[in-house]
Amino acid sequence: MIEDRYADAFGNPVAVSPETMAAMRAALGEDAGETAPAVRVVRADQLEEPMEIGYYGDLIVVPERAYVPEALERDLAWGIAVQLYALRSQRNDGIGDFGDLRRLAALANRAGAAAIALNPLHQSNLSNPAAASPYAPLSRRYLSALYIDVHAAAEEFGFSLEGFDTGPLRDEPLVDYPAVAAYKLDALERGFARLRDARPWKAFVDADAALRDVARYEAIMEVLSALDPEIYGWPQWPSELQDARGAAVERFAAQHADRVEFYCFLQWLADRQLARAARAARPMPIGLYRDLAVGVDLASADVWSDPGVYALGLAIGAPPDPLNAAGQNWGLPPMHPRVLRERRYAPFIALLRANMRHAGALRIDHVMGLRRLFCIPRALPQGGGAYVDYDFDAMLGILALESVRNRCMVVGEDLGTVPPGFREQLAPARVFSCRVLLFEREWDGRFRAPEEYPAGAVASTGTHDLPTLAGYWSEADVATRERLGWESGEAAAFDRAEHAATRERLLDALVERDCLSAEKAAAIRASGANPSVDQLTALIVAAYRYLARARSRLVLLQLEDGIGSQAQVNVPGTVGEEPNWRRKLDVPIEALPKHPVFAAVVRALEDERPRRGGAG
Repeated sequence: MIEDRYADAFGNPVAVSPETMAAMRAALGEDAGETAPAVRVVRADQLEEPMEIGYYGDLIVVPERAYVPEALERDLAWGIAVQLYALRSQRNDGIGDFGDLRRLAALANRAGAAAIALNPLHQSNLSNPAAASPYAPLSRRYLSALYIDVHAAAEEFGFSLEGFDTGPLRDEPLVDYPAVAAYKLDALERGFARLRDARPWKAFVDADAALRDVARYEAIMEVLSALDPEIYGWPQWPSELQDARGAAVERFAAQHADRVEFYCFLQWLADRQLARAARAARPMPIGLYRDLAVGVDLASADVWSDPGVYALGLAIGAPPDPLNAAGQNWGLPPMHPRVLRERRYAPFIALLRANMRHAGALRIDHVMGLRRLFCIPRALPQGGGAYVDYDFDAMLGILALESVRNRCMVVGEDLGTVPPGFREQLAPARVFSCRVLLFEREWDGRFRAPEEYPAGAVASTGTHDLPTLAGYWSEADVATRERLGWESGEAAAFDRAEHAATRERLLDALVERDCLSAEKAAAIRASGANPSVDQLTALIVAAYRYLARARSRLVLLQLEDGIGSQAQVNVPGTVGEEPNWRRKLDVPIEALPKHPVFAAVVRALEDERPRRGGAG
């Protein structure tokens, strides 16, 4: 279960220290790995007597491969990738919402897109809304109430928003999460008061026993944080409330039944509005493309409600690699592999079902976690870590089973340190890989030819953790590292030289593949890191035309690229130094169709990948 050695990002062997191994064993339990599996997971094609895929007590029968829409089997497609909170519109209240998503879906469908790829929509902490990372949520099973379209709810249920003015929030360049949360909760209290007696959400709550746990968590946080704003989660609560199944929690829930009900109401309303956005996206071959984060915050509702499924003494992270020389500690507790087996993978199954809901595709963040997770003992945070193994065949099989049942394709985020042969194991199961333009290079730095991209992949120019095309080209990422004091002098000069060499190689590739004329390339080359607006537009369009010619079945247009933005969504390794997860797009939804960069990139994508037919 615990690997005592591993190969680093450069292929060099690393031995885990005895101290780290001891701390890992203590965190997982001395008998970790010795318990026989409580469930068998077998592929249907490997059974002597054919059985339908499904769950049969201690036996789970899984398909050979995940679901892929018929249209994607037949055609090459493209989609739009967006951070939902970053959307601007004439209607929203300072944060992109499910109403904006519905409008973007209609726009994307008209443009010929097959999908809208989203950041995780997981439930955020309403008592601590400034903790904005969608990758360290309060719960991975439920939705952020901050994405509720308050105006649409008021129109549907007939409550007034008189006295509320969110114009200043709408005009701000960054999302002000505390102010947005205060407004939305106050406004939605009116809707709750109007609907409380009718309780149209009763059936929704009755169908999901776990929902009351997170509603109770939110109600307890509301009460306790009002008394002490420093409280950020259940580890700071009075000991009697730390047990989700204890008598004190039952008494609290009875005494504050109205507040528990309010938080159930918010989840019902969020799910209702996401379903409406999904219907708007339904004409597209894929539709909404959701994202499942690798874990939850230690102080989250998920951990509080079911602490036994987590190895609380460990934190998920990553070993050192070229982008993070010191490694990474994400602070998220991993699910315990032995407990997952003993529970017949029920917690994992529930996660998949919740996140495949209203989706045509699901991205699995850090998909290597199906096989192993790099974990760091909390008792030795500076002592390195080790890999914890999971039953890969079982996890992959269940993922394929839920994919087929929910008609939801699967994309595995497989960037970073990937185990040898891992991608080759995912491919036959039809779990799509991720391919990023800047990383798809030959040993000598040349860009990989489009026809060399794998078919079973989603290609993009970058991710939320990487600079945009414009940001990389202008060396904005280097400037950020200099400003943060992470590098200077020779190190910064080396990075700028590397960027210059990459610019040259990318221009060579674009010209060679007839994506950019030699004359335009020469002018862009001469401008160095300071191209004109027209030159930058030509470059972005050419880069997407290059990706569109790849064999990969799906290409994603990062919306930040689509408006020529230099701003990076998230700068890994920073917390308060950068406005991570708060930047809004400079262009509102209503202006996108006529924006020169967006319109030109969409034309290029449609030229190379015209949409034929509808949903598969």
